[in-house]
Amino acid sequence: MLANRFNKGFRGSITVLLIIYLLVFSLSFFIQKSTDLSFYPNIFYNYLAAQIQSPVIILLVNHFLLIAGLAVVALIVSNEEITEKLNYFPVLVFFVINCLVLNKDRISLYLLSNIIILYSLYQIFNTYRKDQVLSQIFNACFFLSAALYLNIANIFLFPFIFISLTILRPFNWREFVMIIIGFACPVFIYECLSYLFGFNQWYVFESLGEMFATFKQPSLNLDLLPFLIAIFLLFVFSIISSLVGGFGNTVKKQKAKSCFFWFIVLIIPLFFVSGAGYVNLMLFYSIPLSFLIGDFLFGLRSGKLVNILLLIFIASTLFYLVKKTALL
Repeated sequence: MLANRFNKGFRGSITVLLIIYLLVFSLSFFIQKSTDLSFYPNIFYNYLAAQIQSPVIILLVNHFLLIAGLAVVALIVSNEEITEKLNYFPVLVFFVINCLVLNKDRISLYLLSNIIILYSLYQIFNTYRKDQVLSQIFNACFFLSAALYLNIANIFLFPFIFISLTILRPFNWREFVMIIIGFACPVFIYECLSYLFGFNQWYVFESLGEMFATFKQPSLNLDLLPFLIAIFLLFVFSIISSLVGGFGNTVKKQKAKSCFFWFIVLIIPLFFVSGAGYVNLMLFYSIPLSFLIGDFLFGLRSGKLVNILLLIFIASTLFYLVKKTALL
């Protein structure tokens, strides 16, 4: 069923993806508004998100962001050879995880942030075994730095660029200087504009101070527990599979997996960011988990086992969405 579809590339998986998406799309209109959402300390994002008040428009924009994120994941799968080109399990896993934050309250900060992070990843992976890559490195760092003005927690991914280039490419001091320039440019542009127009100067530095000063343990919604158990088990299985069977049959796949494991380690402090509950954290983790779990599912020889794991994973997500609608 699912196993036979998602290991046949875009043509094989699009029908099942569309069916699941239509189910989620219909269900999302019954989601109730929340009263305890926290977006602290992303002040700049709060201002932008507050400009749209219509619940229907907010929900449609969130769906658009979800589809855009899926498109970038599919682009990476098809072009970057960090997994098999016919392996569309990463697209499915990314889709299922990102469904968690569909809401009518505000445009999802993490759906929007994930698109920028994915684009930066695409630019970084595209530097493998290429000579002239300074523009790609600059673009990756520039957009990741600009994303700080939407989600200050992206600061934890800055070291990821240095680590990824160290894994993917031999050391080149020009490339590392370009990383610093790419990170600095959005901050410099914003500080100049804030000085000229008199608004919220030193935003990044003040927000960083607020974020680190308000670290606390995230709150756990018990309705999310089945999903957390399912995604944790899939992640553990993918680690065991990588240790037993290796990180991949090509050098680039092996290096890409190493990058994704570093990604997971670097964002561990996000568990303590004020206002970042487990649902939002799962979206940050959805990028590396999609490729790691997707590669594990593609490598399983038993189609029945893949179908069982996927059905449990999807059912746990649908359970959480249904609970948000108060239909149960």
